[in-house]
Amino acid sequence: MAGAGLSLALLAAALVFAGAVLGGEDRPPLLGAPMDVDNAGNDEGLQRALHFAIAEYNKASNDMYSSRVVRVISAKKQIVAGIKYIMEVEVGRTTCPKPAADLQSCAFHDAPQMAKHTVCKFVVYAIPWLNQIKLLTADCQ
Repeated sequence: MAGAGLSLALLAAALVFAGAVLGGEDRPPLLGAPMDVDNAGNDEGLQRALHFAIAEYNKASNDMYSSRVVRVISAKKQIVAGIKYIMEVEVGRTTCPKPAADLQSCAFHDAPQMAKHTVCKFVVYAIPWLNQIKLLTADCQ
């Protein structure tokens, strides 16, 4: 009798596991899991986080020229006790010396010896309702 109960419990656990594996595509994402940001250019919070990350990157850089984002490779956001933005971006050296007031108006260097492109992964933690923002990770290759 005890063996039948154990078999039934194992069968139930196997069915639950199989349902989780096979039915995962139709379910909504897990609460608190990172979610892709499909249109990074239109996400106001992501743009603020990216602007902050580039400003911090330029402050930490020893380069005499400012850098700015060439393109967003991928972007995710995760709702935690605030919002965590996880971004992979291509960063390029501009013709504007540091500090540049308006990075968006700065052109990228054309000359091969001056042009420098780097791929960076930034993780920014923001608590918008407290007006707090912090760069957690800046990993550039």
